[in-house]
Amino acid sequence: MLLTLLSALAASQGVVNPQITVDQFGWQQGAKKVAVFADPINGQNADRHWTPGPVFEVCRAKDDSVAFKGKLAAWNDGKVSEIAGDRVWFAGFTSVKEPGTYYLFDPKTEQRSYPFRIADDVYGKVLVDAERMFYYQRSGTPILAKFGGQWNHPGGHMGPGQDSEAHLSQNGQDMGMPRNVLGGWYDAGDPNKYVPFLESTIFNLLWAYERNPRAFGDANNIPESGNGVPDILDEAKWELDWVLKMQDPDGGVHNRNADRTYNMPLGPWSVDVQPRFYTAKTTWATAVAAASFARASREFAPFGKVYIGYSAKLKAAALSACGYLEKHPTMDPADGKDGDSKLAAAGGDSNPNADRRDRIYAAAELFKTTGDPKFGAYVEKWATDIDATNENGLHPFKNNWVDPLNHHALTQALFVYSTTPGANDAIVQRFKQAIRSTAESIRTATGGPDDPYLCYHFADHYCWGSNQSKGSWGRILLMAIDLGVAPEHDAEYKDIVAGYVHFIDGRNPLSWCYLTNMGHAGASHSVMRPFHKWFGSMPAGPDGQKPAPAPGFLVGGPNKAFSVPWIKPPYGEPAMKAYKDWDASWNNERQASEASWEVTEPAIYYQAGFVLILSSLMR
Repeated sequence: MLLTLLSALAASQGVVNPQITVDQFGWQQGAKKVAVFADPINGQNADRHWTPGPVFEVCRAKDDSVAFKGKLAAWNDGKVSEIAGDRVWFAGFTSVKEPGTYYLFDPKTEQRSYPFRIADDVYGKVLVDAERMFYYQRSGTPILAKFGGQWNHPGGHMGPGQDSEAHLSQNGQDMGMPRNVLGGWYDAGDPNKYVPFLESTIFNLLWAYERNPRAFGDANNIPESGNGVPDILDEAKWELDWVLKMQDPDGGVHNRNADRTYNMPLGPWSVDVQPRFYTAKTTWATAVAAASFARASREFAPFGKVYIGYSAKLKAAALSACGYLEKHPTMDPADGKDGDSKLAAAGGDSNPNADRRDRIYAAAELFKTTGDPKFGAYVEKWATDIDATNENGLHPFKNNWVDPLNHHALTQALFVYSTTPGANDAIVQRFKQAIRSTAESIRTATGGPDDPYLCYHFADHYCWGSNQSKGSWGRILLMAIDLGVAPEHDAEYKDIVAGYVHFIDGRNPLSWCYLTNMGHAGASHSVMRPFHKWFGSMPAGPDGQKPAPAPGFLVGGPNKAFSVPWIKPPYGEPAMKAYKDWDASWNNERQASEASWEVTEPAIYYQAGFVLILSSLMR
């Protein structure tokens, strides 16, 4: 009793040490629970050197009483991790299941972690905010205070010469041909919209719903909430409706919709009055659209009373796009470009192998949607052609490895094909073998010599968009579970997927919660300065502080390949610490010289991957 009292007294006087890293939202009651204690040796926080004691405590925040005591376990025999720059210890406390708010405490140094919750609903608010990111990214509609709170504006690119009457642009020339391409999501922190970049975005969102519909509600406070359709599908429809507007009567789909320059006044999207343009049709945009339409047709089929005829409309659009592809059997345009390098937007380019992979993805989704064997035959013919479909030399059937960052469309195609009645069993078994091999490689490496924070992936994948890598690696494990390739390891696979979420939520060397402005949901150290033309450009108030961004945007994350040597950090940091919370979006000169978008920019495809892995944890 006396020992417990003394421990509680010490804990109440302890100071927060961010090197006791936790998921700042917490853990579900029955989940595996591990925190990471870190002694920073190299990198931007090396001045916080400390050595914890051998014992840790889990304390209840309400009264500082001790709920659990345990011993720290040194990682990798006490060696310093090159990828993290830290010496670390694991603190396991899976047996603590009572709902409540807790913190971890080191009795030796009297230091404590940020608080966190244990509860089965611990990620509920987080998932809602992660979904609502897409609402804030809506183009061509007012973001009303009723739904967006303080983050509202009268609507982006709704003025004369903008998205309701955008012009075709080719080689920097205005070709006229006004077209209504109002709607859709802005792709990232700039006001551009792309069809090709939806390759994994729509797949991940719709698969997230398909595999765990109970995780998604109809009360996210968006305009469609309460209509009887899960809000995640309503949000996907907002984007799909824009893609439908990008489709011509011949089935072909235009590539991009963007500004001519990056210059816009300070403020939300509504202050940008530049003329808007769209670009030429491409076969790769058409294939991505066909795949997205075909998949969405299946997901919307049960909601025909709300969206009358929508499922059939999507199916017809997918088949029309397929007809265009049949008339253009090789990549078109042949140079892999959409005819305009003068827009203030990424090119959305392709190459013959990437174009072929997108076609295989479209065929797989159409095979599952229609049952027409011609689509299955297309997958069988081309998915096995390694020379025509590899990416950077990587192909599941060449390497027996499903690379998480390469050949996304081919991975999606083979996964969908493998879950479709009538699929060729030999191809299915080859893909399952590659998935099993990859999943087992991840499982055996987790917590090993290259994984001090229980979120294994290659060091080189701490690159531009590394937080997307977490979702991409996690979805391989979800595919392994759904395909039943190693059911004896499913529980471990689920724990590893959770580990990618925990890293994003704060269990990382800098203790950043990489979702913006999540204090209301429990995060104590949330990123607040994403590169974003709306939030980043908002003027500072009288106190010199900029307004907070909207909650729930996943930033790109640590990037060891950051390109600007004089911005330290993130330049020159250990891979996991190559991050700085800053934006240069408000000043065009700074924007060009500091390249903060390489680290802090959010994007819809990052977000979709996070929604997928987070929703997989929901019960």
